This record gives sequence, C-alpha cells and structure tokens, in this order.
Amino acid sequence: MSNKKTTLLIDADVLAFEAAVVAEESIEWKDEMWTVHADMALAKARVVNRVEEFKDMMKTDSVTMCLTDRANFRRILNPDYKANRSKSRLPIILRQIKQWIIDEYDGQMWANLEADDVISILATDKEMDEETIIVSIDKDFKTVPGIFYDYNRGEYHHPTEEEADNYHLVQAIAGDHTDGYSGVPGIGVTRAERLLEKDGYTWETVAKCYEKAGLTEQDALMNAWMARLLRAENYSFRTKTIKKLWTPRNYQTKDILEISPQALNVTGTLDGDDPRLFLQSPYARSPKDLKMAESFTETTTGEKDSR
Repeated sequence: MSNKKTTLLIDADVLAFEAAVVAEESIEWKDEMWTVHADMALAKARVVNRVEEFKDMMKTDSVTMCLTDRANFRRILNPDYKANRSKSRLPIILRQIKQWIIDEYDGQMWANLEADDVISILATDKEMDEETIIVSIDKDFKTVPGIFYDYNRGEYHHPTEEEADNYHLVQAIAGDHTDGYSGVPGIGVTRAERLLEKDGYTWETVAKCYEKAGLTEQDALMNAWMARLLRAENYSFRTKTIKKLWTPRNYQTKDILEISPQALNVTGTLDGDDPRLFLQSPYARSPKDLKMAESFTETTTGEKDSR
C-alpha cells in the first residue's frame, strides 16, 4: 500500500441493521402479551465498537459511512428489485440508528442510490487523493476494482478492473434471487464461471446464454443493470445525478438507442415523488402520505384547512 492516507468505505447499512437487531429484546409481560423494546445506547455502542475495530485493524482514523436512500433508481427499471424485503419486519430502531450514523459520522446517503453504489463511486473516483478499502460483507463488491475486506469471512479481495468486470458478467448470468433478479434459469455462479471461461468473458457470451434459455438480450441487459454497481464514470458529482448506466463495450450508439432506451429513465434529475422509486409495501409511507400528514398538522394548529 502507498503512503497516501487510507479511508475506509464502510457499508453502514449492515452495521446499522446488526446494531438494531442486537439492541432488540422481546418481553412477555403476561400470558400472550408481548412487547418488543430496543436499547438505543446498546445499538450505538455496537456501531462504535465495530468502527473502532476496523480502524485499529487497518491502521487508519479516516472512515466514510455509507447508507442507502429510501428511493432507489433500480426500482424504476425493475419493480421486483428487492421487493421481497417489503414483507419482512425491520428492527424498530433501524431508521433512528441510521439517522444517528448520519449525524455522528457524517454518514453519506445520496439521493436514489444504495450504499453499495455510493461506496463503489467513491472507490473508483480517480480524483480522490487517498487509498480506499471497502468494508462490508456483500459479495457484490467483487465487481468493484480495488481493495475489499469481507469482515464476515475475514478475507481481503483485490480485484483488478478486468477481474471486477468479469465477475459482473458472472452475476449478470447467475442473477441474485435475494435481490429480486433471477438471471438465466438453472445457471448459478459456478456454472456461469465455467461458461465464461470456456466461451470468453464477453457480452456476447452472456447474451448467448439468455437466448439459449428462450430469453432476450434485453433480459440480459436488465439483469446486468441490476448486478452492476455504479462507478465514478456513471455519476455526476456536480449535479448529484446518474450520468449513464453501464452498457456493453461492443454497443454502438444505435444499439444503445434500440436495446437500452430504459436507461434514460434513471439518468439526470429524478422526480422525488415518483412512487416507482419506493418499495411498494402496504405499510410503506409514500411522499404523498407525508405531504397529507403535513396538511393535517397545519389544520390542527389553525393555519390551514385541509378540507
């Protein structure tokens, strides 16, 4: 490693979730009467201890904590993206511990992006005059060139740009059922790697796999978008918006216009009230709900009649 300052790009989504779960306790007050309590102090301590462990291990005091925005650009492209998570109960202080991370650590939550995207953009920003180490448990960071420490397994990964790009093609074929995109039916990571080793790590190999399964190249591209974390080249730091999505290297302008017009739906400034950006759960609060709530609040203070 060089003499440059080292900054840890920490997946704070994982730390926040772990801390919120650890802080919860179920109490039975009497037969069939239960409540769930959460100790915010315990959750904070869990986060602080984790961060200090990472800093000590990697000999640095510089950390950037990255969090996921509630709005997600991938849902405009694929409404099924992580839709299965709407059915799960989240820890009761998860939102509060995330806000504490933003306040205490200057946590980075960028509009319409996941923590993974924020980390990937920062890790691939050639303008940064420092070394970065990604700290997470998410295998998706094998698609990002640089240094990735998987603290769940205690493993360091150092993918080159070529290796990161190749692993992205593996994921484009294999998909990720937990994230709501399935890839080519019947093909997992191991088989996808074998196919790409045999036929070449190219987009043509990926498209051929989809076509053999009775799917289209558009299906392949959709899954590739789901699997691809944004890099610095895809993002405008000036406007804080997506400049462009990934496209295969062999694509010409006409191919992009014909095969990937959907990509234009998520570039530039997005409508923050667009319901497609949000997880469609029957219990999720929408921007419209919040605006209506403001209206009713004003009514109770006598400032505005909501009728």
